[in-house]
Amino acid sequence: MVDNVATVDIAFVPVTTIWQQFRRYLRLYGAVARYCLARDLEYRTNMVFNLFREAFYAGLQVMFVNLIYLNVKSVGDWSSDQMLVLMGSYTIVTNLTYCLFWETMTGLSGLVNTGELDLVLTKPVNGQFLVSVRRIAFMNLAPVAFGLVIASYGISRLGIQPGLLDILSYLILCGCGVALCYAMWFSSVLMVFWTGRMQNIAAVFEPVVSMARVPTDVLRGPIRLAFTFVVPLAFAGTVPARALLGVGEAWHMPFAIVAAVGAVFASNKLWKRALREYSSASS
Repeated sequence: MVDNVATVDIAFVPVTTIWQQFRRYLRLYGAVARYCLARDLEYRTNMVFNLFREAFYAGLQVMFVNLIYLNVKSVGDWSSDQMLVLMGSYTIVTNLTYCLFWETMTGLSGLVNTGELDLVLTKPVNGQFLVSVRRIAFMNLAPVAFGLVIASYGISRLGIQPGLLDILSYLILCGCGVALCYAMWFSSVLMVFWTGRMQNIAAVFEPVVSMARVPTDVLRGPIRLAFTFVVPLAFAGTVPARALLGVGEAWHMPFAIVAAVGAVFASNKLWKRALREYSSASS
């Protein structure tokens, strides 16, 4: 089965049509967000418990960083306060990714194995878009907020004041980090089309992305190159943190944007290829 949406050559589409399509998808995403928020608010006790749990976890992260630096002054070029900025940035990027995509990634194998993907593919919207945004886990916004607190705490201890350009670069790089994490995660989950029943395949992403909490600066040789250019985990922590600290490199921003767009485009190509292997529930 192939994706039900015809591809369009953007070069020959009027700008007004592109804008109309964008607004259409934005309204759809807004409707999904409102539904998911209403669903989560039904379980307010769970939300309060989740808030306390994430606050406790955030405190443990600060304690963990302080424990590491009890006997060392720096890890590579990273001081304890700089490491807090890195830890906060990693928390923001990864948990924003979990907020937007966790439930959809973990549920994709079920859609494929039960044949419910048939219903998704019959909708008059892009299949990958609908599969990716069907559920939003607003509970994961709590750790995103605590990530901001940790990063801000590290900045305050350093006694620096990031400029507007530093903050803007930081936000863009965090956005690129989320896009890269999404593309890598989605591409890995698509293995279910070839392997069949692999309910926990989405969980493979979490231990891999946890490597992003390690500064790529301390790595050497092929491993550092791999985590920067092949599996760009550096953009889920190290690179945004360096931008906020005012020590980012000039090539980080253009590379991050190109890599994020390219990774999402590549995931779409893999999605279309995977659909050729999908035989649907009726087969």
